[in-house]
Amino acid sequence: MKAKTALLAVLLFGAGACAKKEQIVIFATGRSQGRLWAEETRDHAGKAGGFAVFKSLYDQEMRPKLAVDTGNWFSATPEGWLTRGRSTLACLNAVPYAAAAAGLEDLSLPPQELQKLAESSPMPLLASNLYLKTNKKPAFIFSSRIVEAGGHKVGLFSLLISSPSNHNKPKYLPSYKLEKETYEAQKAIKELRDGGAQLIVMLLGVNPREKAPQDFFRLLLSKLPRIDLVITDEPAVKKPFLVDRAWVAGAGLEMASAARLVLTLDRATGRMTGLNWKKVPLSAEKYGEDPAMLKIIAGYRKSTSAHFAKRVGFLNDALPLSDRGATPAADFAADCMRRWARTNAAIIGLKEPAAGFSSGTVTVGDLYGSFPLDSSVVFVKIRGDDLERALAGLQPGEISVSGLRLFLRDGALERAESDGGPLVPGHIYRLAVPDSLVSGRENPLLSSAMEFANSRRYLREIVGWCFSKQSSFSRPDGGRIVSAGEK
Repeated sequence: MKAKTALLAVLLFGAGACAKKEQIVIFATGRSQGRLWAEETRDHAGKAGGFAVFKSLYDQEMRPKLAVDTGNWFSATPEGWLTRGRSTLACLNAVPYAAAAAGLEDLSLPPQELQKLAESSPMPLLASNLYLKTNKKPAFIFSSRIVEAGGHKVGLFSLLISSPSNHNKPKYLPSYKLEKETYEAQKAIKELRDGGAQLIVMLLGVNPREKAPQDFFRLLLSKLPRIDLVITDEPAVKKPFLVDRAWVAGAGLEMASAARLVLTLDRATGRMTGLNWKKVPLSAEKYGEDPAMLKIIAGYRKSTSAHFAKRVGFLNDALPLSDRGATPAADFAADCMRRWARTNAAIIGLKEPAAGFSSGTVTVGDLYGSFPLDSSVVFVKIRGDDLERALAGLQPGEISVSGLRLFLRDGALERAESDGGPLVPGHIYRLAVPDSLVSGRENPLLSSAMEFANSRRYLREIVGWCFSKQSSFSRPDGGRIVSAGEK
């Protein structure tokens, strides 16, 4: 009898302990980059990915829940490029998401365009350390927001990290300024605490071109007041880990998966006592697709297909990526930049075009397929001797030129000439280059330039303009880049 009484007491104690715990679910996505719908996959039968599957998964969750997104909405797909993030935001709103962070790629939009995007959405856009170049906070971006799930107040804020290896310093972008992360995070956390938030969740966006190791998160969190959870779009975060009392967990990326985070909370205090994280592949076969979301997506698919089928021009002969040592697609783009910008010369990286062009009709879709990068044309003024030194600092095998001839010996630049002959040391030359070629601190061309200015016109637009004006490609006599022994 005593043994039964003791067992009953243990069971009652356990039930009481469980009664003191509650759970809420946060679904997290990031870097959708314009990927709206499910695609056929090789690893299993059926379709996977997309917002219609995510909406279905989200609606099937019975616990108190909310969805968050870490940003980067349009850079990878034709529909993303065309709508400049509007299509992704329409899908986020239809779920609906509780909040989204603006990603670094989204900040390629000028403030007026980003403002229209933000004001079209009832969902708050977060970027706690984002300022305009005037040092004013954008009125359309929030530093923090408190949302509710299961009766608990969840405080959300967002940080943008331009360089994990060189963080906590102001960073100037073409239209914005990123302030020091720790200072802005401290302000946002205080604002949330003062507002009654029981949980503090940071959405942390990392520059897709860099990686953030675990040590970065440890160093960042060591400088901040206590928070409960960091949700990041850093792909290297494969599994959650603890930094002191804060969990760091990854979001599901590219709408191929979603992260499902089950937060266990103390009922009395609302504080987080445990985390269960799972990466959930968005399988249409398993979760189905939401019909209303499919209608939204179908509208964007239809308008996108019509736009990208538009005729831009015509080609008499194909423009392949490479042809017997030549690079016709890049050469054509270099000629286009030079002609459009009315400069002495143009330089382009061979990684700029992703594909060549077939002969015949050229469409808008062909332009995006061949020039997928959102590179814009930059005007550069440089003296002849500085230009020759800058060309020597570039890799001749990785560029094409127009209005210049480069003479190599043993793979290195021996001399450079313009159309008028050898470069004149004191003469000022005007160049057109894509901004992808002049990014980075140690770039030899940018560091040697007297002046430079971004045209804000995409390279693919310039190439499209050329297709509307001409239907053939010229090859200069003697070639553009000549190795020793060639004539």
